Amino acid sequence: MIKSYLFLTFIFCSLLANGQTERLKETRNDKLPQPNIVIIYTDDQNYEHIGAFGGNVYTPHMDNLAKEGIKFTQAFTTTAICTPSRYGLMTGRFPSRSEDERFTSKFPEGVQTEVEFNTHIGPNEENLAEIFKKAGYKTGVVGKWDFGTPEKNKNGEPFFNPLPQSKNWMNAWIENENQADPRSPEISKLLKENHDRLKKHTKKLGFDYADALYNLNPEMWRNHALNIHNMEWVTEAAINFFDQYKDEPFFLYMAPTLNHIPHPQESLLKGDPRMTVAGYLEKAPNVMPAREGILPRVKKAGYPSETAYCTWLDDAIGAVVNKLKNLGVYENTMIVLMSDHQTLAKTSLYEGGVKTPLIISYPKLLEKDKTNKQLVQNIDITPTVLDICGIEKFNKKNIDGKSLLPLLTNKVQSIHNALYFEYGWTRAIRTKQWKYIALRYSKSSNKLRLKRRILYHAKNLEPMQHHVLLSHPNYWDADQLYDLNIDAGETTNLAGYGEHKETLIMMKTEMGKWLKTFGNHPFGEFTE
Repeated sequence: MIKSYLFLTFIFCSLLANGQTERLKETRNDKLPQPNIVIIYTDDQNYEHIGAFGGNVYTPHMDNLAKEGIKFTQAFTTTAICTPSRYGLMTGRFPSRSEDERFTSKFPEGVQTEVEFNTHIGPNEENLAEIFKKAGYKTGVVGKWDFGTPEKNKNGEPFFNPLPQSKNWMNAWIENENQADPRSPEISKLLKENHDRLKKHTKKLGFDYADALYNLNPEMWRNHALNIHNMEWVTEAAINFFDQYKDEPFFLYMAPTLNHIPHPQESLLKGDPRMTVAGYLEKAPNVMPAREGILPRVKKAGYPSETAYCTWLDDAIGAVVNKLKNLGVYENTMIVLMSDHQTLAKTSLYEGGVKTPLIISYPKLLEKDKTNKQLVQNIDITPTVLDICGIEKFNKKNIDGKSLLPLLTNKVQSIHNALYFEYGWTRAIRTKQWKYIALRYSKSSNKLRLKRRILYHAKNLEPMQHHVLLSHPNYWDADQLYDLNIDAGETTNLAGYGEHKETLIMMKTEMGKWLKTFGNHPFGEFTE
């Protein structure tokens, strides 16, 4: 009886594996439609913002996406701030490899690199959209751009026309009667011109379609009325993209501005749905459930009313999924839902910053309702989606990430033994159990010392850094070693304990190997 059971189990597992293999073959069969790719890269979204990750929030669409795919509980970004995180996603490379001239001129050979809001995609740098376009895909981007724009146009003038009375940064936060009114035809026209200029710029990085773009965050224009989120506007642009290219293989990068500041709850409850950074709309988008119904739904479902903004974002994801289903392309579409980082330790390399929720769904290939606990990173997304689509014409030597396809299809148990991170004056290495963070100030930081500036982990100053400092008592230690199995909060530094000397040496050796791949850029004793 036992032998018969084992034999049947073996046969079942073999059929399951063969079924996955056949489905994978189909995705690479030129006679069948190529897989579509939709990457939804949210902003400042924590684990607590998604029900499937334990959050006390009403997010049925994201939760269902996890049930229809694979939920990763050990996913990370390379850096816990917006710009470099997005660079890593779209290139598969560590941000300090940026080939943008503004970055390379500031950190040439022999100078320690400092990854902050400065790692843009260079004009000659291969990126995901460009690769997909060359492979015959239609490519689109909606939402937060943040891959860099020229500071000036060909005439030497500012790339974006500034708004009147927008010099005071606090105008973005404080209502001021002297501010420009985006509802006026004159200002709305100016905003549209700036938006059209940004849309045109995106084509240089490989996008066929671009709409509902925020160059940075909503506060960019330093205008109180514009400092709001408009999730419906971004979602409408995504749906328009699907309608336009439903009969061709497509790649869409959707980057919601939620859950970044300004606090999305305020935008949900008080924001004008016709207000956008591209001008004042003639009518509000009608592609999602009405805003006024969100709070009652959240309360009826038994969740805290202050979490309604999480449901607002969830409604947008639901609208995208439902559109794909209505068009009949959902089964052949891989959806990647990931956050650019968490906010609990933003502007640092601690777990509360670089660890992030990740869900991957692809009904045609992947098993459903699975949880994966292996180490993965945002730079793995680029090689993964290209691998699944059978696209091989790209420079694999430039890719730091690894394809997750063998992991997704159960061909291997793990992809990474260790992950590498970088931010400002810090670098980090993480294994399943251990985390090592090195803080090595650059020579240029001495100028800040002379000004009696408090040196955090980077030159960039953000209010979040003070919160991180309070949560991590060893913040300023040059060498930090944490046993994550017993110290998930990274509060007890074991670097100075003799019994962990060999572990510290092992982690530092691993970091040295990574640092040597970045050329002649010093980082303390690691590159001497």
